[in-house]
Amino acid sequence: MKLGLVLSGGGARGIAHLGIIQALEEEGLSFHIVSGSSAGALAGGLYCAGYTPSEICGFIEKTNFLTTFRPSFNWRSLLNIERASHELKKYFPEDSFEALKIPLCVSTTDIKRGKVKVYRKGQLIKPILASCSIPVVFDPIVIGKRTLVDGGILDNLPYASIQKSCDKIVALHCNPIDKGYELGNWRDLMERSMMLTVTQNVHSRKKHCDVFLEPPGLSKFKVFDFKQAQAIYKFGYKYARKAIKEGALKKL
Repeated sequence: MKLGLVLSGGGARGIAHLGIIQALEEEGLSFHIVSGSSAGALAGGLYCAGYTPSEICGFIEKTNFLTTFRPSFNWRSLLNIERASHELKKYFPEDSFEALKIPLCVSTTDIKRGKVKVYRKGQLIKPILASCSIPVVFDPIVIGKRTLVDGGILDNLPYASIQKSCDKIVALHCNPIDKGYELGNWRDLMERSMMLTVTQNVHSRKKHCDVFLEPPGLSKFKVFDFKQAQAIYKFGYKYARKAIKEGALKKL
């Protein structure tokens, strides 16, 4: 049986994907193809390159994001995400989809055309960065004639790009819209609004996946809570162990 893995976006919350994958691997699951948007594209890329979930979490812990993302010095955004290329080059030395050990699909949003653009061959780092490029926060990435931003805007559960390449699909979503939100500052409000927007295209799509895992309570972590990497990783792992015990994988 060919098993596909779908990873949603969610900023630092995407680290929960790694804990869940760890739990799935402990059950003997292995994946033949991976599709990711935004943080899911980055986590998926590193996983497809052959790094273990715990290794990837370690990479995130030791990365200084304040120095990695520099000011963009323009009126479109706050930060220039493309300057993170040199950091990703450490982990993707060949910078190629073809060099990955597991096939990967990366969803991006073509902001000019208003359409999803999926990358699965050729240069790897730029599409991953484009998929992570949250509008206003990060500058768009230009690839060829396309101007690209966060893949989660239009395709935050990118199952369609791998649907024909596998028999079963396991989808991980790290943006639960928990109740009890308290109005905070402008950053909290922007983050909450973004999460509500990208989640709207998820719940109509999860019916196409055989397993859908979404840790409740994950929203207590913020999009840029990368310093909480270990806590988020453990949160995902603990949730997955419980979900597996309760029969979450029975359709596989």
